[in-house]
Amino acid sequence: MFGYDALTIAVITLSMVLGGTVKGITGIGLPIVAMAFILNFVDPKVTLAILVLPILVTNLWQAARAGDIMQPLRRFWLMTLTFLVCLFIGARLVVELDANVLFAVLGVCVVVFSASNLIRPRVHPLNPSAERWAGPLAGGLGGILGGLSTIWGPPMMMYLVMLKLDKDTWIRTVGLIWFAGAIPLTIAYWQNGVLNATTAPLSAYACVPGMIGIWIGERVRDRIPQETFRKVMLAALVIIGLNLIRRAVFS
Repeated sequence: MFGYDALTIAVITLSMVLGGTVKGITGIGLPIVAMAFILNFVDPKVTLAILVLPILVTNLWQAARAGDIMQPLRRFWLMTLTFLVCLFIGARLVVELDANVLFAVLGVCVVVFSASNLIRPRVHPLNPSAERWAGPLAGGLGGILGGLSTIWGPPMMMYLVMLKLDKDTWIRTVGLIWFAGAIPLTIAYWQNGVLNATTAPLSAYACVPGMIGIWIGERVRDRIPQETFRKVMLAALVIIGLNLIRRAVFS
């Protein structure tokens, strides 16, 4: 099936269900979770190709269910624009740039930030005046990282956590920005050959278990209180940061 044995397809399927479940609960995490397992069985660039269409489809789903998408667009338009520009740049560099240093530095930052907020939560959200520079900075870093790896969440997640968004606003904002990023990522990966006539069918197949996971995760999220949701988000960031460090050290 798709040129792979049954075990590999089973790993891809279960990985996408698990990644989709995490994304359904938190709004993020599908690429980082699925990639951690799929990379052990499939070539790294093929792994990226597998994830491209599920990222597009699942974020379209979340954006479509987000409600008033103009509200996050009005607030985060500059971060989104910076993110999209840098995402295209990162995707252009994916075939020639070693991203290990970036992974290591960002991984350490994510772990320190998330762990400190779990231990000693910020009492007040980020100062509104700081949003003018912190948002574009987070968007730019997320774009470069996303173009290199499809994992653009950590910098922007840290920024959004500092804003102390409520659960529904978080999902609405992430759904919109992540979907906006999925469009140029898909185009760029097709142009540079990562996504092609051979890998596209497998990527399309991966959308099915990914959406099953989304459905499971959304049922769980509906039952999670706001404070529990915040802790889950920070715990997810710690895991993401540790995985980035692991990739930098052991790749």
